[in-house]
Amino acid sequence: MIKRLLSKVVGRRRAQSLRTFMRNSSIFTQQTEVCEPGGGKIVVLAPHMDDETLGCGGTIARHVKAGAQVTVIFLTDGRYGGGSYAGMTEPERNRKLEEIIGVRKQEARCAGEILGVQSLKFLDAEDTRLSADRRVPKLLREILGREQPHCVYLPYFLDQHRDHRAANSVLLAAVAGTRLEFECRGYEVWTPLFPNCIVNIDVTLELKRRALACYRSQLTDTDYVHAAIGLNAHRSLALGGKTGQFAEAFHALPLADYLRLYRAVPTSMLT
Repeated sequence: MIKRLLSKVVGRRRAQSLRTFMRNSSIFTQQTEVCEPGGGKIVVLAPHMDDETLGCGGTIARHVKAGAQVTVIFLTDGRYGGGSYAGMTEPERNRKLEEIIGVRKQEARCAGEILGVQSLKFLDAEDTRLSADRRVPKLLREILGREQPHCVYLPYFLDQHRDHRAANSVLLAAVAGTRLEFECRGYEVWTPLFPNCIVNIDVTLELKRRALACYRSQLTDTDYVHAAIGLNAHRSLALGGKTGQFAEAFHALPLADYLRLYRAVPTSMLT
């Protein structure tokens, strides 16, 4: 029945690819464990200013409390996160774009300070066109080479937003041919994932809430605080019993396994 339904909905070839992916994928087979954020060097990849706080702000703050050195790398300039540009002349539009880029970077600095992040880096790919930027993988390779992180957080590769998915191809290109080894932790922003790692963020929830409040330009039209904290409340179910009220969820794998899983996904699901 499932085979026939898949074939009917997505076509025979794509259905076969999806069945193979699902059968071989750790997405559906790994059990969820409670993870304790530790020290060391942590890198967080954020396609846009606010993704880092939405997806793993509480976990970032817990890493910091554990003595970690945290670097957040913003991949795009966030220029299209400032509302409509309809009716503007080109000079007006350009000034508005520069203004919103500056605003979003300042908001990111505010959020990072609250979470305790020691280093912020801005790679400035054009918002919504991350996959087309050839500079960013090279820049990321240089940063990862210097930092030698123990763990890298990034949006999970099945996320609904194209820039979030593209962050994974950027990482793939950045580590190609290197000897880098670290754990990847895919986090959720627009699309819930199948977690194998849950972090209790009760002790850092208010820091996350305050950091999210820094992103005033993004909260004008959408209550991201409500949505993010609601998801964190739901994720506490995986903690079991009454051991926690809020949690962040991840799909965590060693770099090689994470990239192998990413490559196994049909291309049509990533474009």
